[in-house]
Amino acid sequence: MKPEGLKLFAKLMEKGYITREQEPTYYEYYNDPEIASELAIMEQELDFKLYRTNGRLYLLPNPSNELFSQDNSDFRRSVGNEKLEELYLLNYMAIFLLHELYGGKGNTLQTKYYIKESDFLGEFTQHCEQVRAEGEVLKNASAQYSIDFLRLADNWLAKRGDESNSSDTKHGCFMKIIRKFRDEDLLYEADGVWKPTVKLNDLMPYYLSQNRIAEIHSILEGGKSDAGDS
Repeated sequence: MKPEGLKLFAKLMEKGYITREQEPTYYEYYNDPEIASELAIMEQELDFKLYRTNGRLYLLPNPSNELFSQDNSDFRRSVGNEKLEELYLLNYMAIFLLHELYGGKGNTLQTKYYIKESDFLGEFTQHCEQVRAEGEVLKNASAQYSIDFLRLADNWLAKRGDESNSSDTKHGCFMKIIRKFRDEDLLYEADGVWKPTVKLNDLMPYYLSQNRIAEIHSILEGGKSDAGDS
């Protein structure tokens, strides 16, 4: 393998991506057909994907990748070693937050440009109240996705409304998710709200295929798919 290919791979491993603006030499390495071919072999052998968009090159682990991808224990450590029930709620909140930002389709995938805590807490609480109201209707959806929607909703609705950073409060749970996204360079704070980074805007079209969008809609609506997706 060419030394430049190894250097490029090592650089990508540092933070998961490079930019044409900040690392022009490494970025140009990928334009070498021989290096690109060698890295394509590594993609198959090491179970990752190189994704180039908007002057950036990303190294993305496939879902089945046990070496690079995160599992529940990694996620638990990153949000403060929470109990499993809290991890499920935080995961669900993360899906809801991303759906708030990227709930559209095609060229209009991004539907919001920032997250404001008070708005998010109100909308997620309203969502959980709707889940609670639908009750028995959601049993089939819970079985379909192996998600106990009612238990998640009850867990959220029972949380306090004060400003403590404890996971017993709505604010505390929100900030755990925000810090997780911030630490992974997916959100940044500006003027009291949280905005998606270039990295998040780049990667969401890759991860959110139309099938995945339909499934997320279905999860958040208790198993009901959009009519247009059937």
